[in-house]
Amino acid sequence: MTYYADDRKFTDFVHAQVAMPKIYEHLGWQPLSVEAKKMDFEDKNNGIDYFFKTTTGLVVGVQERFREAQYNAYNDFTLRYRRDFNRDVRQHPSEFFKIKADFMVYGIINSSKQAIYEQKDIDFLKFAVINLQVFFEMFVRGRIRAKLGKNKSYILDNQMIAPIKHNTDNSSSFVAFDIRQLQTLFGKEDILLLQKGFLEA
Repeated sequence: MTYYADDRKFTDFVHAQVAMPKIYEHLGWQPLSVEAKKMDFEDKNNGIDYFFKTTTGLVVGVQERFREAQYNAYNDFTLRYRRDFNRDVRQHPSEFFKIKADFMVYGIINSSKQAIYEQKDIDFLKFAVINLQVFFEMFVRGRIRAKLGKNKSYILDNQMIAPIKHNTDNSSSFVAFDIRQLQTLFGKEDILLLQKGFLEA
């Protein structure tokens, strides 16, 4: 099994077995059935994994990202930033510049990828439902800035300065955003719709 296929299997399993009952049912969101070809386009071009109808009848796009238990010490979520070494210059701007999802569901489970299919008590150690519309509005307003030079995001002059970091294989870069800091700065704007474990850590 390729890395992508293995990762997709893991994500699909967590979505169905954990996220649906622990997050979406709690929110009262109903999953929408979308043609596979259209959903593949939304995934590749707009960063949308699923569509839901909210309790108010609004249709929203969601991106999901799940991590193994070994990542529990981290208190941030990440977005892929750039692929400057890709031969196709159109691929240099990555997820950060393309995502059109309304919400990011970011979760860390109490298992490894290998053990998850045999383990019976799968649950989230942490999860956050991040309002990406508020998140990117803060970028436009200059309240969040991405910058090289640090390992973790920090607050300076009522702004979040988020680090641009490079993957070890130098294939791409990503930006990390501390979820507790997002709540501190933008909680009044409802940047977190729902969470577990990130604010208490």
